[in-house]
Amino acid sequence: MTRSPRIPKALFADVKAVVVATLDIEDQADDLEPETGLYGNLAELDSLTVVRLIVALQKRFGIEIKIDEIASDVFETLGRLTAFVESRVRCEPLCGATTAAPGGAR
Repeated sequence: MTRSPRIPKALFADVKAVVVATLDIEDQADDLEPETGLYGNLAELDSLTVVRLIVALQKRFGIEIKIDEIASDVFETLGRLTAFVESRVRCEPLCGATTAAPGGAR
């Protein structure tokens, strides 16, 4: 298995908490590591819960995730998902500047 990129422990813990709560897998929380496989490995994670998880991550981290930004490997492991969230958190001040403001103004 490929190693996940190096990620901050606090961010990993936050993403893990969102995954655990969204998938209702508190009984598996202690076993989840950056290398833990997600989509295809956790029966609780199907296409519908992927959408719920994206919404939960957006709310928790104040980020915007567009469906076309999601590559299939994002949900390969918990570490990759965390790295993706980290990239969105770092990008948001710059990327968010290009989104329309309320009322349609830019």
